[in-house]
This record gives sequence, structure tokens and C-alpha cells, in this order.
Amino acid sequence: MTVKEAAEFLKKGHSYAKRTKYKEALAYYNKALSLDPNNPEAWYLRASVLIDTGKSQEALADCDKAIALDQNYAPAWSKKGLAYYNLEKFEDGLYASTRAASLNGNDVTAWYIKGVCLDELNRSDEAQEAYGKSLELEIILDIEAERKKIGR
Repeated sequence: MTVKEAAEFLKKGHSYAKRTKYKEALAYYNKALSLDPNNPEAWYLRASVLIDTGKSQEALADCDKAIALDQNYAPAWSKKGLAYYNLEKFEDGLYASTRAASLNGNDVTAWYIKGVCLDELNRSDEAQEAYGKSLELEIILDIEAERKKIGR
């Protein structure tokens, strides 16, 4: 029952996070983690809210916990790249976003963060490639969303 309750808390937390009610979202994520601390998604979701509230250093710790539980959890690698970027640790951000993109080649954010980190490291040509991949994926996702809307 505990894991099921934790999943419900994650859903509630996510609902609050989408509406930028971060205090409430964090409360639900903390409840979920107290019931199921071995859930990488819970650590990742809390890291997302921490980044959105300007707490990138704390978010890194949560990303590391998610990754310790699942080395191949691409969303945590992507979020870790964003946290490092926010902290102006561009080499680390590049590493994390590259890892995220290698695990999930369709992660628009990972490719974008990779691009901005490369830009900050004065690797413009590589940055343009990463930006191009990010833009290409975003267009594809937009087309797929439109197709779903019209029922194709």
C-alpha cells in the first residue's frame, strides 16, 4: 500500500507543480519520498521544483539520488545538466546533458542544454549542431501533437 500511496502523492505534487504551486508540490513530493525513497522519479520531480524555485544546488543532490537508484534514468541526467548550467558549471552541464541525450535521443531539453553549455565553452559549431537537433525534435513533437488533436 505504501508504494501506491507514494504514487498518489507524486500525482498530486505534479498537479501542483504544473500550476506553479511549488510549496504544495514539494510537500507532496516529500510525503512520497518518505514512503518510497527508492523511487527515482520522485527524486527527479522534486529536483524539477527545486530548480524552478532557484535551488539548483539542492536539485543536484536529488538528481544524484535518482541516478544512484537508476543510472539510466534519462530525465534525471537532463535535469542535472540544467542544474549545472544554472550554477555556471558548464563542463559538468555538458557531461550530464550529453549523457541524457545518449539515453533518450528525443529529449529536447537535453539537446538544448548541451547547446548552451557548448556555447558557454566557446564551442560554437558543436553548439549549433545541438541547437539544431533540439529544434528539429521540437518541430517533430509539435507536429505529433497537432496530429493527435485532429485525430490522425
